[in-house]
Amino acid sequence: MRYNNRLFLFLALVFVAGFAQAQPIGDPALISDQQLLRLFDAGKENGLSVSAFELKARELGFTPAQLPALRKRLEQLTFRRINEGVEEESSEKRQYQNKIRRLGSKKDSTGVLPIFGADLFEQELLSFEPDLNIATPQNYLIGAGDQLVVDVFGVSDITKKLMVSPEGTIRYPNLGPIAVGGLSIESATAKIKKSLTAIYPGIHSGAVRVQVSLGQIRSISVTIIGEVNRPGSVTISSLSTLMNALYLSGGPTAIGSLRSIELVRNGKKLVNFDLYDFLFRGDLSKNLLLQDGDVIRVGYCQTRVALKGAFNKPALYEATATESAKDLIDYAGGISPAGVKDFVSVIRLGKTRKEAYSLTPGQWGNFSLSSGDTLTVDSLQAKFINRVQVTGAVERPGIYGAAETKNLHQLLTIAVPREDAYLAHAVIRRVNTIGESSLQSFNVEQVLKGSTDLILQSEDSVHIYTKSAIREAYTVAINGEVNIPGKYNFLDQMNAMDLVLMAGGFSEGASRAQVEISRRLRNTAQQSDTMKYAVIKTINLDQGQSVSLVESTLEPFDIVSVRRSPLYKTQLRVNLEGEVLYPGTYVLAGKQERLSDLVKRAGGLRDLAYPQGATLLRTTYSQNFISDTLLVEAKNQIAQKNKEAANAKRLQLAEIPEGKYDQDSLLTEIKKRFLKPVGIQLDQALRNPGSRDDIYLEEGDVLRIPRQLQTVQTLGAVNVPKQIVYYPGLSYRTVIRQSGGYAANAYRKKAYAVYANGQVSNARRFLFFRSNPPISPGAEIYIPLKPERKGISTVEAVGIVSGLASVLGFLVIILRQ
Repeated sequence: MRYNNRLFLFLALVFVAGFAQAQPIGDPALISDQQLLRLFDAGKENGLSVSAFELKARELGFTPAQLPALRKRLEQLTFRRINEGVEEESSEKRQYQNKIRRLGSKKDSTGVLPIFGADLFEQELLSFEPDLNIATPQNYLIGAGDQLVVDVFGVSDITKKLMVSPEGTIRYPNLGPIAVGGLSIESATAKIKKSLTAIYPGIHSGAVRVQVSLGQIRSISVTIIGEVNRPGSVTISSLSTLMNALYLSGGPTAIGSLRSIELVRNGKKLVNFDLYDFLFRGDLSKNLLLQDGDVIRVGYCQTRVALKGAFNKPALYEATATESAKDLIDYAGGISPAGVKDFVSVIRLGKTRKEAYSLTPGQWGNFSLSSGDTLTVDSLQAKFINRVQVTGAVERPGIYGAAETKNLHQLLTIAVPREDAYLAHAVIRRVNTIGESSLQSFNVEQVLKGSTDLILQSEDSVHIYTKSAIREAYTVAINGEVNIPGKYNFLDQMNAMDLVLMAGGFSEGASRAQVEISRRLRNTAQQSDTMKYAVIKTINLDQGQSVSLVESTLEPFDIVSVRRSPLYKTQLRVNLEGEVLYPGTYVLAGKQERLSDLVKRAGGLRDLAYPQGATLLRTTYSQNFISDTLLVEAKNQIAQKNKEAANAKRLQLAEIPEGKYDQDSLLTEIKKRFLKPVGIQLDQALRNPGSRDDIYLEEGDVLRIPRQLQTVQTLGAVNVPKQIVYYPGLSYRTVIRQSGGYAANAYRKKAYAVYANGQVSNARRFLFFRSNPPISPGAEIYIPLKPERKGISTVEAVGIVSGLASVLGFLVIILRQ
């Protein structure tokens, strides 16, 4: 590693200083790619070409056998660097490259139409890299840096690889320099063969033959200027063509020309390359081989025309001065089958205003184009000139020709009404010339028999109804204790047991002996009113019981209700929290389980339990609030959905969506919102089990038994609401005094206390005597605020005085009479 660094520094100093003195440096493979590129760049800055660089490398000690490897590495590295659009692997260069790649298809200023041909330089699968494994082209001109392979065979068999010097000569052993620079391979072969006759006389007689080929290919420097995405100098293989270099530059910019690409050599324009020749005709005759020092110039696009609408390839096209509208329409692939072929609309940007032209096909070839022209072809309208349609209950619905189906009989004979078609009434939808629609009805059966017929017009639409479409869909419903309650399609001759099985069978708690069928009143012929809503009958579907088919046969819209057995019970749960030995959730054993029974099952109270402060929270659904009712219904619906989903999945009768109807979560939410305290005295209930204080428990009850409480809380209209330590004999007045006394707006008469067990006591007054609520541990004393009194405004006072004056005046008049 240390040797490599010294080698790199030495070579850099030598190249930058002009290669003054050098020492042999050994194997070039020891030099890294980055070091080699830097050395090459340093040589270029000092005016050295590739061939001169190789000669200096030989002077530095590189052997001729090492030069091909050095040259190959340089070609690969420089081509890779140019192809990626970077000179060094720096973050700034990579960002620039990514920006170029993100350009995408070049579009016009409206962002709608792409520039035709621009995507040629953005396709990853099309690289235009020169093929280095081909036979040497006959028009290839030899230059400094090329390697010629001279094969002498016959009587003698010798192969020599000779480098072309910067002076354009090669040196064959035992011969002087042979000038081959600027010659083609064919000319160079003849010259070398002539020179070798001095060594090999057998060449004249044919006993010795000579073959010259190109070994290593030199690199050349080409400059690309003008409207290209990456202008500048590039180093490429001498076998590269104009297209190879243009691809490396990223192609023309959005305002660059694809049809005016000039190749300048030795200060003179050699050729003008038109990319359209390649794109449309595959002509690459002007795609010449490049030479060192060539300049490629891409000019501005002079005439760009937009082809929009129903062309096969709408885009922005570049036109030359001699091309007409027909040429560009041909470039666009002509008009698509869906386009109007009678004329092309042209919008031109005039000097002060826009100009419009309409061109018939005969005018396309004579119409000259201007930059900014827009050629538009409209698409065919969706309207037909000779169609009729038939939809609905027919075997062959669709579009028919108006000439083949001039009347209804012909159309229906072809379309063939289905068996479920409603033949008594069908309609024709007709649109008049101003776009107004009308309906005309007919009898399908009479048309088919030929007793009546109608003449059809273009754009008529015939619709035949199905029998099911003109009546309400027949369904039956089942609810109650079945696994999948809901609505089902009605089927002829189905009975109640069929519907139960379709609903997944009875649930575990179903009472099969009490199945009720409610039937809709469907006698529409009766004109008088009736007091009945439905016909109700009860059947027994218990196993072993014979039920007649007539009794259990269902009719459309029947509702089957399966009741729950009165002996079927689900577990009821309550929660016990706080100071008991075994708190938790308990299942009630019966309807008459009380508070004392629950505490006994929990192992009794702990030593620090405070039964006087125990509270019972009970879920109460007040019918005065619609939200309560809705939550109860939601709970029942979600429970039912859970049952339906689970059983449908088990029976594979329906697709079950992902997720789960969480009944427990809903129940918990209901409890949080609607658990309301019930005032109890647990200490009395435990002392006197079965007494009125020992109330029965209900589902969802929560019994909380706190620890011994030691404080009293004041709230509301006191100066300092706070907690006060309780002690026996603590009075209401002491609590108020320790809270800073009443506030100025305190409503003393309405004070009340909420005790730890949920009971409430308020202040009382009898004559001149007043009793305040007693104080116990955990009590909360609430002092409400006085309601604000609204004073009488001036207007109200004037009104009152005026009213009183009027009344008094009226009384005086009456008294005087």
